[in-house]
Amino acid sequence: MFNWQGKRLLILGATKLIAEIAAEAKRWGAFVAVADYFEDSPAKKIADEALLVDATDVDTLTTYIRENHIDGVLTGFADSLLPAYMELCRRTGLPCYLDDTQLRFTTDKAFFKELCRKCGIPVIREYADGEKMNFPVLIKPVDNSGARGIYICHDEEEFARCRKLALGFSKSGQLLVEDYLNYNEATAFYIFIDGKAHLAALADRHVTPVKEGVIRLPSGYTYPSPGTEKFVAQSHGKFEKLFRELNIRNGIMFLQGFLTDDMDFIPYESGFRVTGSLEFRIFEAECRFNSLAMLINFALTGSMVTEDISEKINPFFPEEAYNISCLMKPGKIAKIEGAEELAALENVKDCFYSYDAGDELPQENWGRLAQIALRVQVTGGKEGYRKVVETMKKSTRILDPDGNELLINKEIVR
Repeated sequence: MFNWQGKRLLILGATKLIAEIAAEAKRWGAFVAVADYFEDSPAKKIADEALLVDATDVDTLTTYIRENHIDGVLTGFADSLLPAYMELCRRTGLPCYLDDTQLRFTTDKAFFKELCRKCGIPVIREYADGEKMNFPVLIKPVDNSGARGIYICHDEEEFARCRKLALGFSKSGQLLVEDYLNYNEATAFYIFIDGKAHLAALADRHVTPVKEGVIRLPSGYTYPSPGTEKFVAQSHGKFEKLFRELNIRNGIMFLQGFLTDDMDFIPYESGFRVTGSLEFRIFEAECRFNSLAMLINFALTGSMVTEDISEKINPFFPEEAYNISCLMKPGKIAKIEGAEELAALENVKDCFYSYDAGDELPQENWGRLAQIALRVQVTGGKEGYRKVVETMKKSTRILDPDGNELLINKEIVR
């Protein structure tokens, strides 16, 4: 697909997820350097060069880029490093798929809703300060992600308590208060190539309660969503208008939202970056393109593709595919069992463990995406999914020091 022999990529951050970017770049021959301030970060174990440099230290990294003839810079999975990514690209003239307005759209929930309204896209009702609320409501920072600082409030007393907690997660000190909707959820995945927006998939995002008072978390995704046809007919054109408003040329974006009973899509969040759902594995298996590799190619060459792949990008998959997102209770991991058996299954295209034995998930992570301990990408339709779930229930375990199971689900809870 790609040939990056002789190309040199600098990746900001070196987490386990960032290691996915590093591995994909090395798969096609690139030299990979990663930068963060931890000596033993996971991505540093597979990178060609590990820099003990804060990934936001733009001055030091600018010098490194110039002295080491770096061809591209990239980061992903979290919004926090995107400003440093943009500034490094500005200083060095390297390809950058993102600008300040586009970043604001995906990190400022109030601005997100403002632009959606401008383009005729429905959004969730919100409440001004002092306005009478119809409980339950959702309270969340306008400028955070990863489900941090989001709370469900059922009355005024609970709202007052959660408001203080939510403010602790907002750098700007601004919160959004919205109606709490109980519809099914879906995620739209877009790929941009030279100004053209391609809908790669609309996937049902299945969420499940994990604890009273916190938001439901994803137990998995199914591709394609039954709402895909209506999304293409009614929503896609409005989003194309939005993308033109933002002047998006290249890159990848996800949009999370609700699907009403009539299959109308109401977005509530977006990200203009690689996402932790690792959907590029499904795209490669089902449609023969890889959105992460395309983003790396843009970083190294200034182009998303080496050939026309528009016919491959089709949200109507040839068969159902699945992302099983296994949630875990907070606790210390003593042992992980069944990883080899799971990875060996024909219909398993990727297994990503967020944690290793010895890691600990603190109690404050209840209700956050940090509870996703394992993602399993599955193809083969319903039968392939059934076989994978059977194996997971028999052998996949994450245990605490007392031998207690930490996993909450080993299948998609619908």
